[in-house]
Amino acid sequence: MSGTPDFDGLEVRALACAAGYRTLFDGLDLRVPRARWMMLVGPNGSGKSTLLRAIAGLARPVAGEILWCGAVRRPDSAQWRADCLYQGHASGWKDNLEARENLVLQAALDGLGHDPARIDAQLARVGLERQAQLPFVRLSAGQRRRLSLARLALSMRPLWLLDEPGTALDAAGLRTLGNLLDEHLARGGLALVATHQQLPCAQPPLVLDLGAVRS
Repeated sequence: MSGTPDFDGLEVRALACAAGYRTLFDGLDLRVPRARWMMLVGPNGSGKSTLLRAIAGLARPVAGEILWCGAVRRPDSAQWRADCLYQGHASGWKDNLEARENLVLQAALDGLGHDPARIDAQLARVGLERQAQLPFVRLSAGQRRRLSLARLALSMRPLWLLDEPGTALDAAGLRTLGNLLDEHLARGGLALVATHQQLPCAQPPLVLDLGAVRS
């Protein structure tokens, strides 16, 4: 199948994913335009994380196709890697590096270069200015999640794939996450967010309940 050339967003067509021999979902379709976000809900094991990983190119679907801006997404494409930001359950941070050093390294991997003032500003925004020189291993669960928020604050990638980004965040951290999501949408980004929480985002989400998808 071909994409819709004039659709500037994310499409999933007839997607099927499995865990071992168990089919998680089959025949899944979704369509999310720019400046919108979709909340993925459903019970544990319904395939929320697997769907995000499949879209990111980290898991192989059993069937179907994924399209980005009207073209079939190719995980080995440099443009796709530049457009997509995936944050899963595993933090990916280095335990022995300071919080700031971790963010500098991630910014370089995300192609953002090294702007010390911008790095420090985003650490302050997420409430980590006092912990900037602490090794990651010494941060609390909530502080570790706030470091991931700082990565989002730096990112200019148009597609965010976020797996339970509100885990371990307090009310202030959730508000920061909601603000970051609003800013991302306002500049034409889009997001798929797997979450069990209602996020304080000004724009209401599209909702996909994977628990209701029958294989």
